[in-house]
Amino acid sequence: MTTRAFAAVSLSVLVSSSCSPAPKMNDRGTQHVSSVPVAELKPASDARTLLDSARVLMVKDENVALVTVDSDGQPRVRTVRAFLEPVDSLRPASGVTVWVMTRLTTRKVEQIRRHPQVTLYFNDDARVSYASIMGTAVVHTDPNHPGANRHYDEGYARFFWPDFPRDFVMIEVRPRWLEYMGPGLGNDRQTWRPQSVVFTP
Repeated sequence: MTTRAFAAVSLSVLVSSSCSPAPKMNDRGTQHVSSVPVAELKPASDARTLLDSARVLMVKDENVALVTVDSDGQPRVRTVRAFLEPVDSLRPASGVTVWVMTRLTTRKVEQIRRHPQVTLYFNDDARVSYASIMGTAVVHTDPNHPGANRHYDEGYARFFWPDFPRDFVMIEVRPRWLEYMGPGLGNDRQTWRPQSVVFTP
């Protein structure tokens, strides 16, 4: 399935009016994710083109910024390697779903378990382009999870998890909405808001 076909399928899940509640959170299940602020977003003038352009940028910029929130409410940022989920016509948000490798001892794991709302930031300085994914992060500790195990091999396992599988963690970032700015898809002239696509849960 091509990226353009993925984008066409994704159009069927856009939210156009009221806020969309995001799903309840994962392992500990006590954190609720707030609604998507649809009224604050600038809907894409051409959602198909925006999604095509954003995925191209995401494929190119594989080392990205992951923003989490710590126990004091302070946003924390670090560079991570982004692994994109393959496009799946039955799951429209799959093309912009991201997986990140880490370990149980990293601060981001506890931060995500307490506050699953995260942001991923992809950019291309040369083209003055960027894509931000606001999503819900899920911590996976089972190396046999069908989504997780497609993104690592034996070499990665030895490097990232010396005590594999005991210290295995992969974080899945499920997109709630995506904002993109790039050639032909600029910000709003008055508010400077980038164009966006919102996904239903």
